[in-house]
Amino acid sequence: MAAPSGPKIYKRGDVIYREGEKAGTLFLIQSGQVSLQLIRAKPIELFVLGANQVIGDHVLSGQATHPHSAVATAETKILELPIEAVKAQIDAGSQVIKMLTKSFADRTKLLHNELKSIRMERDSQACPADQTAKIFGTVFHVANHKGVKEKDGSVRVSWLLMKQYAQRVFMESPKRMESAVSIFVKLGLAKFEMQKNEEDPDAPDEIGSVVFKDLSFVEWVFEHWQYYYFKGGKADFLKTDEKVMQVVGALVDYAAGLEPDRNGFVRLEFASVVERFKEESGVQLNADYFGVIEQKGIFVKRSATDAGVQLQFEIQELMRWNRIWTVLKEVERWNEKGFVALDEPAFDPRKFKKANASGSQCPSCGHGYEGAPKFCSECGHKFTAAA
Repeated sequence: MAAPSGPKIYKRGDVIYREGEKAGTLFLIQSGQVSLQLIRAKPIELFVLGANQVIGDHVLSGQATHPHSAVATAETKILELPIEAVKAQIDAGSQVIKMLTKSFADRTKLLHNELKSIRMERDSQACPADQTAKIFGTVFHVANHKGVKEKDGSVRVSWLLMKQYAQRVFMESPKRMESAVSIFVKLGLAKFEMQKNEEDPDAPDEIGSVVFKDLSFVEWVFEHWQYYYFKGGKADFLKTDEKVMQVVGALVDYAAGLEPDRNGFVRLEFASVVERFKEESGVQLNADYFGVIEQKGIFVKRSATDAGVQLQFEIQELMRWNRIWTVLKEVERWNEKGFVALDEPAFDPRKFKKANASGSQCPSCGHGYEGAPKFCSECGHKFTAAA
């Protein structure tokens, strides 16, 4: 067998070969990492392979074109092996070697086709609804089982161990798991600890471990999703509403420092809440807002007292829902973009787009509008046409 030329270096994101291109070479990964994927509207990942593994071996089963694309996900060194030279080596071997090689190649082809069908069915979205609980459940169970609890209560887990365990035990894509963990990193609930590549010190730093500040919150997220998704009739509980998040976030903020009663409830004066919320957001709170909140599974009781109307709610429940919604909001963004953008600010329910102080405003909620709409885009109030 003729000596192959020196290795080629691919940067992260470089395409090694594309689906449908003519296949005639095997590729030996010397260092780095390669994702085998189907390039659709959103890439569908089939496998992630690393050092000392071969890609392009489908040519051994007689395939003339590549059935998928290969993309470097880190700086990667690859040695190209011409198929003619490889086949010559196989043909020169014993009958047993030939038989084993053909058997492995044919079996790999069957497994690839079956996996391709499964992935295309399930992975039309980056984080499909029927897989969301499994994805976040995998993150929790692997970190809980393989992680090390620190003195401050955080949990640290080796990233390599986490990826391997998730893939082998839960059959979860390392890329998808990294995106799920990235949501918690983005929200400041976890952090990646970077390290040098041991095989290639000159390569960019890679994830060495991940530290979860509160692993129980990860459990809340997947339990919340699996409970309401599979319960039926509760889909609204899984869809975020920025208006609801802003109101609930405000109530949590306004109740900070108040001592809950023995049942965990706190009370706020409705008039002061309305006034403060209007000052911050330019929006007038009304009964419609609390009706929408109740549709999301949260109950804020309004009671008439001698001192005026009071709001009563379980503070821990509101805090929990608000935190979970911030994660679900990032899941929605993940599905929209196809990836988790760590450099994009997370949605902050306490940052308001203040209503326009000049021009026309809704008489019900104070939201500014332009032109002559029939209904307020903020609260749905029907405008009366000028006589």
